[in-house]
Amino acid sequence: MGDSGLTAEQLRITTFEKPPWPKRGYSEKSVNDFLALAARRLEGRGHLCADDIRAVRFDKAPLGKRGYHPQQVDAVLAEIATAIDHLDT
Repeated sequence: MGDSGLTAEQLRITTFEKPPWPKRGYSEKSVNDFLALAARRLEGRGHLCADDIRAVRFDKAPLGKRGYHPQQVDAVLAEIATAIDHLDT
């Protein structure tokens, strides 16, 4: 995914690995819900700004679940923030 070329469709099909056992990553539901909001924003709908993307914090995955690898999610969030910055300029 390129810096400003990130699309809503790319965001919708993004997948993440699980963190190494026994670590718990980010809650899959929290991340998925937020990515859906970000995808809407990339389509020109919604009100998320780049600062909202940079400020988001996700809960840990429930006990017994590994969730999404935090570094991978954080990398995608940085791309989303850059893409929204480009939309807002």
